[in-house]
Amino acid sequence: MNNIYRQLCLDHKNMQQMLNAFERLLQDLFGTHERDPNTLSLILDALDYFSVYPDKYHHPVEDLILARLLTKPVHDRSAIYEAQMQHEKIAATTKHMCALFYAVANDAMVERRVLQGASNSYLQLQRNHIELENSAIFPQIEQYLQVEDWKQIYRQVKQLKDPFFDKNTRNIYESLREYLTQPETPSQVFA
Repeated sequence: MNNIYRQLCLDHKNMQQMLNAFERLLQDLFGTHERDPNTLSLILDALDYFSVYPDKYHHPVEDLILARLLTKPVHDRSAIYEAQMQHEKIAATTKHMCALFYAVANDAMVERRVLQGASNSYLQLQRNHIELENSAIFPQIEQYLQVEDWKQIYRQVKQLKDPFFDKNTRNIYESLREYLTQPETPSQVFA
């Protein structure tokens, strides 16, 4: 298995863990009448992860791969186009989620039902996207991309390197993911 492809698979596993942790944090937040600043802070950290890591690294790499797949006689072009559109929708929806939760953090009035509805939709969008890629895109990657394709993709990935997103920055997000996906609940962490 190619290293880039292996990393994308690992990213999906890690993002699933983050989505589960994010969902637990939301349940903690919505399960109380009082706003817990620690839980809210962790939610904002998780949203930071979702707004930076996929947009700066994961989705740009996937977009290169999807473009390369479209040069092949793939059997499910509609799934590829859908995944590309979802990358844009996820970025916009993540910005919206950040705005909502930063408003809450700054004591602005945000109706609980609006926040819960947006949160549930966001989780569903993220999970549907990962499922689409795992079930319809990744099998095509395995089937159609050859060694020469991966060499070309690797050259393009090197050109994409964002100076902001160096190894140290990536390690910060990996540490955040590990912290948030620990089996401990936020109340245990801050007790």
